[in-house]
Amino acid sequence: MKPEKILIAYFSQKGKEETSNSAKLAKIAENLLKAKNVDFETFAIVPVETYPSDPKEFEAVTKAEKERRVRPEIVGKFSRGAMKEMTGVIMIAPNWWDSLPQAMFTFMDEEDFANTRVVPVIATRDDAKNVRMEVREFLQNWVLPGVDVMENEMDSAEAKMQEAIAQLFEPSESKY
Repeated sequence: MKPEKILIAYFSQKGKEETSNSAKLAKIAENLLKAKNVDFETFAIVPVETYPSDPKEFEAVTKAEKERRVRPEIVGKFSRGAMKEMTGVIMIAPNWWDSLPQAMFTFMDEEDFANTRVVPVIATRDDAKNVRMEVREFLQNWVLPGVDVMENEMDSAEAKMQEAIAQLFEPSESKY
């Protein structure tokens, strides 16, 4: 079964919606899907609150969010019912403390991913297999292996995004 409509859902900090690595990967995914004539929508998952710019404060805030499993409010909502139209989701996020930013969980809590194939794409400095597995465990549906895109290799990220998109078009007999 080939996907008919894809959602590109990516995390971005407030004020960095166009410049984050996740936004850059989303743009690459858009261009690749356009070239394949695949219908898609893009949705930025942006927390309402701005994270501190000081690295130590940022670390403290984001680690505390993870430890307490906070679900930060996000700017805007993906249109209710639109997820039912999606046959695939490319979910793009950074690796924060060997997990997703907590706003990604807010998004996953709010949407119904039933019958939707999900490919996690993680922008990372290290192997993010555990982060991709976390998505699989959280959603309990058709989560495909996904890919890691090393932050120091963003200039060559197109090949990784092609790999992620290809997963949506490959037949799969199981949900894992």
